[in-house]
Amino acid sequence: MKKLAFLIGVGLMVTVAKAQQIPLYSNYFFTPYIYNPALSGSAGVTEATMLHRRQWSGIQGSPETSAIGVNGSLNDQKVGWSIYGFSDKTDILSRLGAYGNYAYYVRLSDDISFSGGIGAGYVNQSIDQNAVRARDLGDIYSVVAPNRGTFDINLGLSLKVQEFTLGFAAPQLLSQNVNFARNPSDINYNLIRHYVATLQYDFKFAGDKQVLSPIIMVRAAESVPFQIDAGLLYRMTEYGYIGAMYRSDYGVTANVGVNLTEELTLGYAYDFSTNTYGSSFGTSHEFMLTYRFGSNKENERMKNEIKRLKLMQRRQKDEVEETVDEKLKEFKDSYKGEMKKALEEEKKKMQKELEDLRQQAAQNGGNQNTNNQNNSNQQNANNGRQLPPRPFDNNQQNNTADQNTGGGQTSYPESNRASNVTPGSAGYYVTAGVFGNQANATRLMNKLNSQGLDARVFQDNSNNFYYVYLLKFNSYQEADQAKSSGLNGAYQGDLWIKIVK
Repeated sequence: MKKLAFLIGVGLMVTVAKAQQIPLYSNYFFTPYIYNPALSGSAGVTEATMLHRRQWSGIQGSPETSAIGVNGSLNDQKVGWSIYGFSDKTDILSRLGAYGNYAYYVRLSDDISFSGGIGAGYVNQSIDQNAVRARDLGDIYSVVAPNRGTFDINLGLSLKVQEFTLGFAAPQLLSQNVNFARNPSDINYNLIRHYVATLQYDFKFAGDKQVLSPIIMVRAAESVPFQIDAGLLYRMTEYGYIGAMYRSDYGVTANVGVNLTEELTLGYAYDFSTNTYGSSFGTSHEFMLTYRFGSNKENERMKNEIKRLKLMQRRQKDEVEETVDEKLKEFKDSYKGEMKKALEEEKKKMQKELEDLRQQAAQNGGNQNTNNQNNSNQQNANNGRQLPPRPFDNNQQNNTADQNTGGGQTSYPESNRASNVTPGSAGYYVTAGVFGNQANATRLMNKLNSQGLDARVFQDNSNNFYYVYLLKFNSYQEADQAKSSGLNGAYQGDLWIKIVK
């Protein structure tokens, strides 16, 4: 049975080589850049890893694979890089490969990042003719060129959304054909294109110190049935990791690793086959050694510092917004308070001026009574003779005529109109608006002027407010008559009187 399995395996590899060709590992969780160049530098720390795998230990000439790789990141993790080499030998067939990968990361938001990667390398295929054993030396076919090499390219993409990572890669993209001999028959080795898709989600506990990661990998190649890996990995930052994986049409894997130091981790994977020939193939063993150039504690401190800075930045932003809101509210309250205070002061001034006017009117009333009494005495003295009526002066006639005719401001003398008044001079101003801001006062003035009214602005130095006025009079009664009549019906808004001493 062992010989039969060996002959079947070697026969398939030597003739058409239509099988999974890329190296097979059970600890690929820690070297994802070997399958997908877009994941180079994803760990955020520079590290070196060595792998050695012995598969199907129960069969002579079974696959044996070794690899070494280094990967890291540059430019604040915007650029990832990795280099690795491998040796993969199965009986008389072996190949050596070396690759260099480049990845570029684009941060779409705080929780979403995207990366694309490309890898280029050289793969050398060889046939060990000295390892061929036959009863008759004439049965051995000598290959003209037992060593052939070819250039190769790998492409990859990766999307990370919070703790979820999705990757897709196409190793051996060029599908190069390696020809060992053409006569008397063709002996070819075709590097077939592969497709690899990976999904991983990290459940984090106790900060980032413990991580539980379900992982799925799907591998496919041209004319080859696809293979699915489904695994679960539990990592403890301070101690190591344990994991388990099921690989379709192959077997089950158990993974364990321990952190020897903060920088050094030793890992082991044990595979046992579950297919028909599992008992004949035997078990598989894989060893891994990883060295990080920078301890886990340093990485953890760096991550915590980044989180602290982001949290501080978010708090500062909230504090700035809160301060702006408070200042705006304070300004509004202060402005309302100043307006209220100014109106109260204006009201007090008006009340005082009205009181002065009442006292003046009372005094004028007493003088009028005295004059009437004198006139009465004089009339009696004139033996009942009636004096001719006193004529009006020209100004009084003009004022009376203007007030009895409509026409708004034009019904008042030119000297009373805003444009002919010295701003801020003593008198009684018919006012349409009062503002703490000069621009607002000017805006109202322009609006009134556009409506055909004559409006001007002056500032009261006692309270620093700006007044928009239409008319100015020398007496309160004239100003009050103009205000009450709405400029003889020409102005529909509110008006009041500003008194300047």
